[in-house]
Amino acid sequence: MRAAGEFRIQGGLAVFAILVVAATGCAYMLVHDGRVNQSNADKIETRLENIRDLHFKSEVPIVVKTPDQVQEMVVADLAHDYTDEQIEADGRAGAMVGLYPHGIDLKKETVKLLKSQIAGFYDPHGRQMVLVEGSYQIGFWPNTLQFVIRRDLVGEMLLGHELTHALQDQNFDLDRKLDGLRDNGDAELALKSVAEGDATLAGFGSIMGAMNNQNADELSSRLESLPQSFAAQSKDTPAGLAEPLMFQYSDGVNFVAQAYKRGGWSAVDNLYSDPPESTQQIIEPVLYFRNRTHPAQIKIDGWERAIPGWKRVDEDSYGQLSLRIILERAFAKDALELALARKWSGDKMLILNRGNDVAVIWLIVFVDAPGAQSFANAYGPKLHTFAGKDVPVAIEVKSDAVLVVGGVGSFDKVAREVWRSSTIQRSTVAPITNQHAESGLRRGYSFATASRTFSNISRSPR
Repeated sequence: MRAAGEFRIQGGLAVFAILVVAATGCAYMLVHDGRVNQSNADKIETRLENIRDLHFKSEVPIVVKTPDQVQEMVVADLAHDYTDEQIEADGRAGAMVGLYPHGIDLKKETVKLLKSQIAGFYDPHGRQMVLVEGSYQIGFWPNTLQFVIRRDLVGEMLLGHELTHALQDQNFDLDRKLDGLRDNGDAELALKSVAEGDATLAGFGSIMGAMNNQNADELSSRLESLPQSFAAQSKDTPAGLAEPLMFQYSDGVNFVAQAYKRGGWSAVDNLYSDPPESTQQIIEPVLYFRNRTHPAQIKIDGWERAIPGWKRVDEDSYGQLSLRIILERAFAKDALELALARKWSGDKMLILNRGNDVAVIWLIVFVDAPGAQSFANAYGPKLHTFAGKDVPVAIEVKSDAVLVVGGVGSFDKVAREVWRSSTIQRSTVAPITNQHAESGLRRGYSFATASRTFSNISRSPR
């Protein structure tokens, strides 16, 4: 199940909530006095099938709900996938390693953000399209779409986008595929970026009347500044929630547009049978399309012998995107240290609890030993600040791997058992460097040399 770093707004929701809203008096006259104009909706649906080159296998009812009813659906869907204990532990763990601010109420912040942005969504459980009553002038699409032509566009885009999610569900069994990635939020976010990029591209093609390479490039370029614009509008939203949400649209559209330009909608369809495995591949599409780079597969083991009495609450993979967000919070958005995130090659995090205490065991693999050491040198001193003065945390480097442990004082014992028992299966192809140099074979793994950076280590067990 996803840990704090991958509790990804839509990741916690199976409804594919879309941050699109209707400008005053629009929704393409889809909704009036709480009723759907089915004739207009049918026209959009037919046009979408032709544009996207997919067909609906069953009817998708369109219903209208109030914002309060939608909030109830959001909360119920969270409860379906997560217990309150898991959500709280995820939030505390994410704060401990720097993804979230200290003291975050992850559930509250998630519901708050969604309620402020949702205008409509496809619900795969009910197999229906939900439009939110009275959603006016919120979200990012009104400004994004105004460059096209002056007409009621947002309602068309909203319906086209969400009906594409219905096409994905009916043709590619997307909801089941996402459920299968619950313990790998990074891969889940990558697949969701495909889904959102596909839906945004198809919705845009629907309002433009066609999809071609020029339209794909136009939309992709228009969305490049989306994360910055949203950040400026949502200053109170934690970056660990806001950035992954925007990532699905900005980077997701760019990634899917590249697939489309390589082979049209058939190439986009193939992304569901052979999906990207990491946000790294979404950020740097060449690592998927040309030099396929698989993330390291990691299994953390041995910790039960070191700290008996603790239980696993959750596990996850944070990925390059979350690592970048953590480094942004540790330094700055334009800091040189952010380049370290590009050296990510795989990670696994376990979240544990014992009573009211929460602990984290996080193993991160980098492309080489210098990258691992540089990350530990930069991140280690910040770890204490993130965790707080009363929380024991430590970080240790062995070859190209970094071990972070927080919340338990017996670090030496935990580290010894984890290094001894955990397994790492590396990719055979290295990520391309900043200069996009030719990639080579990964080197073999060795723990022969170890260096350690400590921060507030307590020697007595908690």
